[in-house]
Amino acid sequence: LSYSVIQKMKSVFARHGIPKEIVSDHVPFLTYSSPGFPSSNGMAERAIKTVKHALKKAIQTGTDPHLVLLSLRDTPVTGLNLSPAQMLMRRVLRSTLPCTSNVLKQSTLRNVPDKVREMQTKQKLHFDQHARPLPVLSPGDTVNIQTQRGWEPAVIVHQREEPRSYSMQTPSGDTLRRNRRHLRKIHPSLFKDTVMNLDPDGLSSQNPESVEPPTCDSLQESFSENLDKTGFYHTCSGRAVRCPARYRD
Repeated sequence: LSYSVIQKMKSVFARHGIPKEIVSDHVPFLTYSSPGFPSSNGMAERAIKTVKHALKKAIQTGTDPHLVLLSLRDTPVTGLNLSPAQMLMRRVLRSTLPCTSNVLKQSTLRNVPDKVREMQTKQKLHFDQHARPLPVLSPGDTVNIQTQRGWEPAVIVHQREEPRSYSMQTPSGDTLRRNRRHLRKIHPSLFKDTVMNLDPDGLSSQNPESVEPPTCDSLQESFSENLDKTGFYHTCSGRAVRCPARYRD
């Protein structure tokens, strides 16, 4: 981390205390979200989006940005009827809006963590109605990775400690980390035209239980033998396709 980032974080920790865990967006902390998958860090991403939108409006209208931030901190959270300032300081912040002195006094908040968990449980219930868990991948599985250039082949190295996160190695020898949503398991025969430049010690050093990934030569022989015996080959989705008799020789 850069010196300026460290100093900014120390200033926040001195004001609010030292956290037990820091979750970041693919920065080398103990815990970070999957690259290219902002949904795994949705709370922070949504907060950043809200603040950016408010600051843009402040610039367009010529409003003081500090008053905009004060309004955000004093606005009740949907479903809780409590503002961030109330949950942190147990009182409403005095702003440009008229209010009585009783509102500015500290009050005792009860069962706030329980209300937050209840709200998150309801959100999860609605999300799970249209979602399904994806199959778990094993070391040595051949997959396609979704990138900005399209789908590219790779071999699974091991499953990481973060939920639904995997490390994999590309044909060029690069080690990447992606969420399960960005991976599609493919049949090994689709690697027949891919030259894998894998480090023979790379997989075993990162995960002792990982298996040796299939090489180009072994996949080519397996594909040829399977095609000669059965006359079938498999597509990306795993569907078996019969090869015409005139193309089997």
